[in-house]
Amino acid sequence: MVRFTRLFIIPLVSIALTLWGCSAFTASVSTRCPQKEKLQQGIQKTFPKLQFEITKISPSEVPGLCQIQVKIGAQMHLFYADSQGDFVLTGDLHELKTGRNVTQETVQLLNRLTPEELLQIEPLTAFTLGQGKKLIYLVTDPQCPYCKKAETLLKKWLVEKEDLQVRFLFFPLDSHQGAKEQCISILCDNKGIEGFDSGYQSGNQCPEGIKKVNNTLAFLQKKGIDSTPTFIFMDGIYLVGLPYEEALRNKLGLPKPLQK
Repeated sequence: MVRFTRLFIIPLVSIALTLWGCSAFTASVSTRCPQKEKLQQGIQKTFPKLQFEITKISPSEVPGLCQIQVKIGAQMHLFYADSQGDFVLTGDLHELKTGRNVTQETVQLLNRLTPEELLQIEPLTAFTLGQGKKLIYLVTDPQCPYCKKAETLLKKWLVEKEDLQVRFLFFPLDSHQGAKEQCISILCDNKGIEGFDSGYQSGNQCPEGIKKVNNTLAFLQKKGIDSTPTFIFMDGIYLVGLPYEEALRNKLGLPKPLQK
């Protein structure tokens, strides 16, 4: 994310102090936000190479601070500005009382998949593990080491009889030579999780396999997903990277493990 270093250092300190003294986050109804044109022109002048679109400006949960919804590429981002539009800052806004990352929560909601989009990814599934009611999609690449760690964690929960169902979506990265051909051959030869884990690859590049991998890549890239592993949950929210085990458990609504 682009960071406006010169502009945000002092305001960010002020935000932290304000949050420390707040008993709860409430949007300030009296906060007046700057006009879109002023912010658009100011940001464009300061960062002429940045391609962006301001989609919405509204009061934030901090009195006197406005939040700016900005589209960069396929993803939505969140900037902040003072009420006059003289300062703009980027970065994560935290509620000190609870530890909430307010910015992250908002951005996740802005970029979430719709119910219709969740239905669209069902036929893109490469294979499925488990039959539980708690469904999660794992966007993965056969040569991605962190994907293996994510897979190992999910498999462990399945062995522990968690009410879980994991659907795999193939997203071979361009930087991994031969990964796309691996994914296609696994689909074409119907090798499933065993072939995926063993690094299976053949010369079978059937039209059906090519189409599924290409459609998966196109759909996810359209949603701004471009790295692995990525977890997609049934509320449409997705998390990029490998989160802490506890955070992933909480998001899935899985019970805490018994203490040994």
